[in-house]
Amino acid sequence: MEESVHRKKIGKMIFARVVMLPVILLLLVCAVIVFYFVSYSGKEVENKLIRIAGDHRDMIDSFLNEKSGILQLIAQNHTYENLSRKEHLLKVFNNLQSQSRAFVDLGVFDSKGNHVAYAGPFNLEGKNYLNETWFKMVSQNGLFISDEFLGFRQIPHFVIAVKKKDSLSQWYLRATIDTHFFNALVDSIRIGRTGHAYIINREGILKAMEGKDSSSGIIDYFNYIEKNKDNTPSSFFGGGMFDMKYIYCAVPLTKTNWALIVRQETLDAYFPLFMAAAVSVLIILTGGTIVVVTGFIMASNMANRLRVANAEKKEMKTQLIIAGKLAEVGEMSTGIAHEINNPLQIIKSETAMMDECIKDIEKTDTSKINDDLFTLKDCLDQIKLQVTRCGKITRGLLTFARKNETSFEEFSLEQVIPSIVHMVDEKARVENVKIIQEIEKNLPLMKSDSGQIQQVILNLLNNSIYALKGKADAQIRISIKKQENNALIVFQDNGCGFKKEQLEKAFVPFFTTKPVGEGTGLGLSTVYGIIKGLGGDMTLTSEYGQGATFVIKLPFDSEKIKNEN
Repeated sequence: MEESVHRKKIGKMIFARVVMLPVILLLLVCAVIVFYFVSYSGKEVENKLIRIAGDHRDMIDSFLNEKSGILQLIAQNHTYENLSRKEHLLKVFNNLQSQSRAFVDLGVFDSKGNHVAYAGPFNLEGKNYLNETWFKMVSQNGLFISDEFLGFRQIPHFVIAVKKKDSLSQWYLRATIDTHFFNALVDSIRIGRTGHAYIINREGILKAMEGKDSSSGIIDYFNYIEKNKDNTPSSFFGGGMFDMKYIYCAVPLTKTNWALIVRQETLDAYFPLFMAAAVSVLIILTGGTIVVVTGFIMASNMANRLRVANAEKKEMKTQLIIAGKLAEVGEMSTGIAHEINNPLQIIKSETAMMDECIKDIEKTDTSKINDDLFTLKDCLDQIKLQVTRCGKITRGLLTFARKNETSFEEFSLEQVIPSIVHMVDEKARVENVKIIQEIEKNLPLMKSDSGQIQQVILNLLNNSIYALKGKADAQIRISIKKQENNALIVFQDNGCGFKKEQLEKAFVPFFTTKPVGEGTGLGLSTVYGIIKGLGGDMTLTSEYGQGATFVIKLPFDSEKIKNEN
């Protein structure tokens, strides 16, 4: 259970650092790209609408210029006297209508505003227009295109009027433009599904918008006109829905005070952009989801691989400990064999003495039987004692070599350390090495692996005994005391020590200062791995030729420390 939680934590950490952070950065980059793409495309939509409105403005201007030019050409090629005659004016009007059905009527006016001749469907001849707005404007400007007005006919219409000045008099020629024809021209402007156009003057009055709801946006345009006096084509939004329902484009006409308004629903105008943005977002989200899912799977796989690697590491550590133990067993074999050989020699001597006693009993009289039996009993006691001693030695060796897995149990360092020292006593005496034990009294019980701690102490003892070979006053000092919640074990000898370059590699596996064939290089690395595995720490200080000092800090409750980690 604990391993599963640990694996999940590792997987989440890998997922967050390796996958989520790059994905978040990538999404931010994509968001910035989409933002600028939408902004640029939105401007392009507005510019497109402006271009379309400008093209249609040019078409309407061309229409008005053409009709104005026709009137100016008629006034230039005909005299007032000829046009004042109704028959002649009617002939000119018929020719005019044959060229374009946009003209409704044609009239001639004198300098006082009197309608002297008229060709058309209404009875307007004889009317006076001196006070009409269009008459005043054409008198001032020479050419005037009016707004829609009712006039004497009481029907909405607009006119084009030109002024002609002869040497003797000043007169005027006016033509009415067919409103339906002009509206059809404006209404032919179609943009997308909802786009259309209409004409509006500077007062916000519609000129060409039959049958369409045009109330939305007129006030917006009027306000826009007030703020933009330069008459440049521009776009703006309006019409409800937070003033974003429609997008407008206003372009002024050159010959009048009118403006062409092109209006399109925002959703319709920006639909391709919305679709492109939606597809982009969908692709980004889909790709991000795929990356996240793939990353999650890879993180899980990597966590599993780390778990397997950790298990292999633990297995390798176990094998390393076993190898270290085997190396220690091999190194101890000589001393153990010597130590076991002594009691065996005594057993052999005692057995020979028993044989002699039995022979003597057979040869001598019965008065000496009791003494001989006493001697035999004493020999048997010695045999039992020495056999027990050999059993203890071999059991200690087997116990040391048998324990592989970490097994937490309570024990006392005050008992364990002396028992380990006892195992190398004979070897130390042979090498003239003195072992000094300074163990603080009443130390707390340790909850750790006693077998692994025995291996640590035994390994350090064997290394120190080897380093002290042939040295006078050779000694090993083992001191143990309590330091907060830890046992502080200081292992010191006055042997050959380590060189500076050797210190850096002392705990590296397979590094050894012993000659080839005398060491495996697994001892100190195994010791270091054991101490770390039990939640402790180990340091080495040494001066070459002055000995070495190992300081081991080991928690009294290694099981608790391991569970917390």
